[in-house]
Amino acid sequence: MKTYRSLGELPLGGNRRALAIGSFDGVHVGHRAVITTAKNLAVEHGLSCMVVTFQPHPIAVLRPDLKVLALTTLEHKQELCEGLDVDELLILPFTKAFARIRADRFVDMLVSPPITAEIVVVGDNFRFGAGGQGTTDMMRSYGRNRGLRVVTPEMVDTPDGKPVSSTRARRMVAEGRMADVRTMLTRPHAVEGVVVHGDQRGRALGLPTANLEVPDDMAVPGRGVYAGRARVGGRWYPAAVNVGFAPTFRDGNERGTVRIEAFLLDYDGDEIYGDTVRLEFLEHLRDERKFDGPDELVAQIHRDVEDTRRIAAAEG
Repeated sequence: MKTYRSLGELPLGGNRRALAIGSFDGVHVGHRAVITTAKNLAVEHGLSCMVVTFQPHPIAVLRPDLKVLALTTLEHKQELCEGLDVDELLILPFTKAFARIRADRFVDMLVSPPITAEIVVVGDNFRFGAGGQGTTDMMRSYGRNRGLRVVTPEMVDTPDGKPVSSTRARRMVAEGRMADVRTMLTRPHAVEGVVVHGDQRGRALGLPTANLEVPDDMAVPGRGVYAGRARVGGRWYPAAVNVGFAPTFRDGNERGTVRIEAFLLDYDGDEIYGDTVRLEFLEHLRDERKFDGPDELVAQIHRDVEDTRRIAAAEG
């Protein structure tokens, strides 16, 4: 998969394309329907399949007061698109100037070199152009005279009959509903962070943990203990993960900054301070709570570890 980070990087006179356009945060099952539809149409018509996405998320520019927590990093989104056999990925920088482009000019941009789209696949609720005035119906009618075919796959629902959306997925993550969000994403929710030095309490208890510093715009599960997996140096290890404030060692349950501490099972490699680790959340085990002392905490962590081993083993 070739990746372009601006229109200027696209070669002139290049491929005729079928596009899948969207923010695609999380690359959930609804996004996958859009992307795979574009891929199938590209194969059918001898076109290149290109995913067009935006960085940062448009809401971060249009409504900076509304903090949108990302379900995927840009790098993870790239991996997921490549896994769907996409030929090309175009990452358009979303700026205030870009947001002011008229809807008709946006369509003109799609059908003209260097993009040269013949087919565009978008979700039915896709909006574009200044003020979000462009709709799929407008794109379809305006694009028809320019040789553009616009396709909108059917909305994908969750088992409860509600539409799949990144907004719902973020809410589920915040509530610690790992099984539900996994249904939407078709994979465990993950975060990526740099391993930093902690207070060394885990090591003192005989349970050394990796403390992850995660960007503050990432969707982090709600407070609690989770069974998870950590990717370190290209390998996956089971991990018992605590998200919270370590209340056993604090005066109050709500003090301090939320921490992500992962106890990596079976890892005996070198120190990983400064390394980037991807952490998958497989299942919520229990709520975070304050114990009477370190001994009670350690006993509970050992139970968490056994639960984590069992759950991770079932993943294969």
